[in-house]
Amino acid sequence: MVSVFRSKELHNLGFTEAGIQGALSCCLRRIRRGHFVLYSPCTTTEHKPLHLLHDATATDYPRQYGDIRDNSEWLKVLIRSYADELQSGAVFSHVSAALIHGLAPPFPATESAEVIRPGMHRAKKTLRTRDRALNSEELAEIGDLPVTTIARTLLDLASDYPLEVSVPYISEALRRGLTSCESLRDSIRTGTRGCRQAVQAINLASPAHESSAEALCAVKFFRFNITGMVPQINAYDLSGKWIARNDFQHDKHPLIVEVHGVGKYYLNAAGPDQASSANHERHMKLLNAGYRVFNLVWADLFRTSEFARIRAALAEFD
Repeated sequence: MVSVFRSKELHNLGFTEAGIQGALSCCLRRIRRGHFVLYSPCTTTEHKPLHLLHDATATDYPRQYGDIRDNSEWLKVLIRSYADELQSGAVFSHVSAALIHGLAPPFPATESAEVIRPGMHRAKKTLRTRDRALNSEELAEIGDLPVTTIARTLLDLASDYPLEVSVPYISEALRRGLTSCESLRDSIRTGTRGCRQAVQAINLASPAHESSAEALCAVKFFRFNITGMVPQINAYDLSGKWIARNDFQHDKHPLIVEVHGVGKYYLNAAGPDQASSANHERHMKLLNAGYRVFNLVWADLFRTSEFARIRAALAEFD
């Protein structure tokens, strides 16, 4: 939770318009009209009232990573700014609900907070309201935030967002044991908008996907009609000695696809250099054992060329 202030609250703390502008060049950030967040610590005397309130309520400053994760962190701030202003019957949904449930998005899919409110449909720059029916079993509360349940959240994402967005969310939820494919399939409302896409999203998702990148790669295999790629399969050399567990391996042909995110290198306890060296050694062992290996980085997941090469390589085996 972060410290959100409205304009009136800032004025009550003694801030003039000029004072607010000064804070905006220091530790305060504007979220949307009339709403501000305390963004970072500072030692400016005039801003001390903000930080005293921040400390008294034991809230956090927004996390800053310096990469695409910052978009999601800012969306969390936007969601918090609406927490006390939701209209009766409204609950956070879709990407907003997924973030509140603690799921990590594969990439920024929206810049708006999202809610469901029966009888209301409206799209504003910072808040999208969908008119949907909800029953009591589909409602939850996390902290002081009303949200759709994890199952309803995932099904809404699967119905309304592309597979590239929904499959990583579903895979993470499966991996963490928050739901199951069976229960999700049973909860799909047949005949409703997006129900077929939701079925496809569940079919592509897997708890074996260890990252959003791997789940996104599975979607790209589907998009490029690449079949037979099984996640998390052990590879062995010609003598039967274990070499490695691979992100994806074909069920019939000696073809492997590895998806390399920054975590494989920069979150490795031994450091990026040793992690890179170990990966090279592993790669050579796989090649020597007769495997065709494709190493993909995050950007490759959005390029046609790499998946065209994989498809062509598989065709050579047939």
